[in-house]
Amino acid sequence: MNALIIITLMVFSYLREEPLFWRHEGEFPIWLRELVMITYYPMLLLELLLLAAFTGFVAHLLNRRSTSANLAVLLLPMLWGLYFMVIANSVANNLENLFNGRPLHWHPDAMWYQL
Repeated sequence: MNALIIITLMVFSYLREEPLFWRHEGEFPIWLRELVMITYYPMLLLELLLLAAFTGFVAHLLNRRSTSANLAVLLLPMLWGLYFMVIANSVANNLENLFNGRPLHWHPDAMWYQL
C-alpha cells in the first residue's frame, strides 16, 4: 500500500508543478485536475502516517530479531527516500520562485494571474 500511494504521489507531484496540467491546453481531463487538487495533501499526510507506522513495525521486528526484518529494513529507506523525493519535487519549484522574487506557485505561462 505504501508503494502504491508513493507512486501516485510522485505522479501527482509532477502534475501539480506542470503548467499545462492546469490549463485546457494540456488536454488533461477536468476530473483529473480536481482529483489532484483535492487528494494531494491528504495522501501526503496519509503516506507520512503509514511510513511512521511501518517504521515502528520494523523497529518492533528488529527488537524481536525476526527473519522478516531483513526485507523490511531494505524496503524502509527506499520508501522514505521516495517520500522525500515527492516533497523535494514540490518544494524545488517554489524555492526557485522565492529566490527569483516571484510568488509561490508561479509558472512562466501564468503571467496574466500576476497582472
